[in-house]
Amino acid sequence: MSAHRVVAFSMLLLTTLGAVFIGLSRSTSPAETIAASPRAPAAITQLTHDPANAIRPAWSPDNRRIAFESNRDGTFHLYLINADGSHECALTSGPNDDRHPVWTPNGKFILYDSFDGIRQDIWSVNVADGSRKQLTHLDGMADYVAPSPDGERIAFYLYKDMRLNLWSARADGSDAKPLTLDLADARRDEPTMAWHEPAWSPDSQWLAFTGGDGRSIWMMRHDGSDMQPVIVDDEDNHFPWFLADGRLAFITEYVPPRYGAAWTNAWAYDLQTGQRTLLQEFMCMQGPVDWSADNSKILFHSPRGGRFDIYLIELNAPGGLAALQGNLASGEPDEGE
Repeated sequence: MSAHRVVAFSMLLLTTLGAVFIGLSRSTSPAETIAASPRAPAAITQLTHDPANAIRPAWSPDNRRIAFESNRDGTFHLYLINADGSHECALTSGPNDDRHPVWTPNGKFILYDSFDGIRQDIWSVNVADGSRKQLTHLDGMADYVAPSPDGERIAFYLYKDMRLNLWSARADGSDAKPLTLDLADARRDEPTMAWHEPAWSPDSQWLAFTGGDGRSIWMMRHDGSDMQPVIVDDEDNHFPWFLADGRLAFITEYVPPRYGAAWTNAWAYDLQTGQRTLLQEFMCMQGPVDWSADNSKILFHSPRGGRFDIYLIELNAPGGLAALQGNLASGEPDEGE
C-alpha cells in the first residue's frame, strides 16, 4: 500500500519456535523457476532470509510457486520463489512501488497494484518473460485486484475523492466501472483502506468483500446488483474467500481487552443453508494468509526474526497443528504491519 495510506490495524501473525533454513538463489529468471525436489515435510519452513521485509505471499494456481513483495532494493517489488524456498528471483523493478500480487487463473500472469508517487493503478506482469502492462488508468488509488475464475474480469478497490469503492473491469482493464458508490467515506471518519482483495465465487457470478465497517462480510453479484450483508455480528470478521465447494470462508479475529494471546478462527459459511462450520480454531494470526488449493498448507508473513519473512505451515506434517496454534501457549503473538 502506498506510503500516504496507513493500515489502521495490526496483523498479528502465526508464531512458532522452529524454522528450517532453505538456501536462496537470485540468479534465475522467472522462466527458469522450477519445481522443488521432494523433501520430508516440516511443520513450519522459513522461505525467505533477506535482511529486508518480505510480505504478502500468494500461491500459484498449481501451488508450486509463490509470489510475494519485498523492499530489498528500497522500493517494494514483486518476487517469485519455489514452494520449498529455492530459485528466488525478482519479477518487477524500477521506481514504482509494486504491491499485493495475485495470480491469474492460468498461472501465466501476476496482477498487482503499482504506485508512481502520484497515482496507483492495476498492472499485470508476464511470469515467463517479466514484461509488464498497465491495465487501469483511473486517476486514483487502485489496489487489491482479484481476477475472476473464468479469467474474464477483474475486481479491485479504488480510493478517489475521499471515497473507497469496489470496481470491476474486463481482464485487459477496459470497461472499468464502480460496483459500489459509497462503501466508505473519509469525511465520515470511516476506514478508507481496502482490507484485502475481494473474493470471486467459483462460478465468477458473485463477489464477497469486507464491509466499510471493517468487521462484516458482504456479497454482491458480479455487476454490483443484489448487494447484501452475509456475516454481521459482534465479532471482527475479515478476509473472505471461497472454497471449491462454493462455501464462503472468512476469518474472525479475537483480541482480548488486555492484549495478550490474540487469535483467529477460520469459518466456512454455507450460503444455501446458513450453516457455519469451524475450519480451524485458535490460529495465532491476525491478517490474511494464503491457503493451498487443498487447504493443507498455509502461507503467511511474520516479523519473528526482526524483519518480515515468508513462512509455510504444512498442517498434515507432524506438529503442523501445533505450529498453527503454538503461539497461544507463549502469549506473545507476532506483530504485523
